[in-house]
Amino acid sequence: MNHAFKRLALGVASLVFSLSFIAAEDAPVIAALKGPSGIALVQLFENPPHLTGNRVAKMEAVSSADLMVAKVVSGEYQVAVLPINMAAKLRRSGVDIELAAIIGNGMLSFLTNDPSIKSLAELRGRRIDVAGQGATPDFLFRRILKDGGLDPDKDLNLSFALGYAEMASALAAGSIESAVLPEPFSTLARMKNPKLLSPLDLTALWKKSTGMSDYPMTALVIRKGSSITEADARIILDAVRASISKTLQDPVAAGALVEKHGLGLTSAIAAAAIPRCNFVYLEAARARPEVEALLAEFLAAAPASIGGALPDDAFYASF
Repeated sequence: MNHAFKRLALGVASLVFSLSFIAAEDAPVIAALKGPSGIALVQLFENPPHLTGNRVAKMEAVSSADLMVAKVVSGEYQVAVLPINMAAKLRRSGVDIELAAIIGNGMLSFLTNDPSIKSLAELRGRRIDVAGQGATPDFLFRRILKDGGLDPDKDLNLSFALGYAEMASALAAGSIESAVLPEPFSTLARMKNPKLLSPLDLTALWKKSTGMSDYPMTALVIRKGSSITEADARIILDAVRASISKTLQDPVAAGALVEKHGLGLTSAIAAAAIPRCNFVYLEAARARPEVEALLAEFLAAAPASIGGALPDDAFYASF
């Protein structure tokens, strides 16, 4: 009798283990980029969302946008954080993703060692280091320069020779004069050299140029046809919204989590950068005008960078 009971118990345990293994295998992956865009989701790394079907989402931190794109295309990642132009390009290339929300708005700073620079006009004839050729800093800054009466290719020298971290260090050391940098690298430069100046408000200049209050930099996308139900999507989006709110409320605690979960920044730098990172939660439909205003700059300058046209209506999710 005891022997039969043990066999039954082992059978039940084996079945439970098998079912939990299947459920775990079916759990969707939410991937965040290491760096500022990943910070927005740091609370999900600490407490992954519990989804329908007794599943818990898996969280992964990814070192580069290119790797993220590859795994979204392959279907390995069902939810991902991407630069907005990359999300648009994926959609145009036939990858069935939807923009669920914008989670990071403009986080670019113009920093300089030269106190004589007080307006765009005073950039004429100078070298300005810009973070990311063919990315948002490049196209946005070009639009601002043109509307300020400067030809980006003739009136000044835009340099893309340095990587983000190198640029921050060179700027802080005074070996380059001026730069356009995103977070957290602008904060890193300021921490190394508190005397750096920021005489140009790029967000205000963008608003003057376009009439848009801000510009989106970080997109949260969901891959259609994956294991994520509409109910799951709502759970994930609610968790993301809560993560952003909690991160902004307590940057020091969030900074500690950023370092704990290997999101590419030390706790001190993350905590200092969070108030400047412009984290937001804007559902796709609400963010569409700002998204299209920025993507129009990519389209005018380099159509291939967003797939040759603006995304279609179905790109904008309505969960």
